[in-house]
Amino acid sequence: MSVHPDFYTFGEAMALFLTSDTDSVLDAKTFTRSTAGAEGNVAVAISRLGLRAHFYTHVGEDQLGTAVLQDFLAEGVDVSAVKRVPEFTGTMVRNPGTTRPVDSTYLRKGAAASTISPDDIDLKVLRNSRWVHATGITCAISTTACDAVKFALDKSREFDIPRSLDLNIRRKLWSVSEARRALEPLARDLNLLIGGEDEYASVFGESDSLKAMALAESRGCQNVIMTNAAQPIRYLINGEYGELTPPKVKAVDPVGSGDAFTGGVIAGLLGGISVLQAIEQGTISGARVASQFGDWAGLPTGQNGLIDPAIMVEMGRKGR
Repeated sequence: MSVHPDFYTFGEAMALFLTSDTDSVLDAKTFTRSTAGAEGNVAVAISRLGLRAHFYTHVGEDQLGTAVLQDFLAEGVDVSAVKRVPEFTGTMVRNPGTTRPVDSTYLRKGAAASTISPDDIDLKVLRNSRWVHATGITCAISTTACDAVKFALDKSREFDIPRSLDLNIRRKLWSVSEARRALEPLARDLNLLIGGEDEYASVFGESDSLKAMALAESRGCQNVIMTNAAQPIRYLINGEYGELTPPKVKAVDPVGSGDAFTGGVIAGLLGGISVLQAIEQGTISGARVASQFGDWAGLPTGQNGLIDPAIMVEMGRKGR
């Protein structure tokens, strides 16, 4: 286990069963298995770009848990600290969303990752990390997991480690009011806050997007990013507002593109480019994932946190 990772995160990893013969779980007969979960997706995006990513989770003492861990190992993600527990490995079954809206069925209430608690946060590894990342999804899976997010973010502030939060509200897991009670206190003193337009409205109770972003900035969030599918990305970088249009691609599976975006941004910041350049890199990562099936398919490769120049050119960017 690397005790000096570039990136530290934790949360739920799930076995994903994606329909492969139709765009509906109702009449599908064939599924492909892969691995999904917001924090793990970001860790893989970081690893693909040549950085050391440490991901902590709990998986069951079952074959799905073993398969999930093997997937992360194949991507070079450090999962050496992952705990096997008696509870089952979380699972998601969904359609790709090519011709109809994505509809996911979760098998995750009481799953292995819901047993994560503050005691599971390895402070030695966290303290020696270059970046700490958490999401609202971990807060939604259990009270103890939410406590772990608060603990990790508090400790990263104490140790002066750059930190980020992706609001990532999953309405099938909890209500908007529950999400706001949990996430609003956490959305402060961050190096990076990311969320969708509706998620900012839910957490800050402000329907005006610019006012919601300003609220986040007033709470000590240095870089505030608001996404809205394929629409221009809005950002506040140290008080300066701007918008950036993502690359245009044919979206065949939008799930996972947001995590790819987040991973691209964080990797870019760790790689030493400007915040605006990092956001642009994130849009390339997100667009590539949206154009292919699966949460990890299409994630770009690179070195030292930066996407390969050839991929930048391929996506219509001149590179650096």
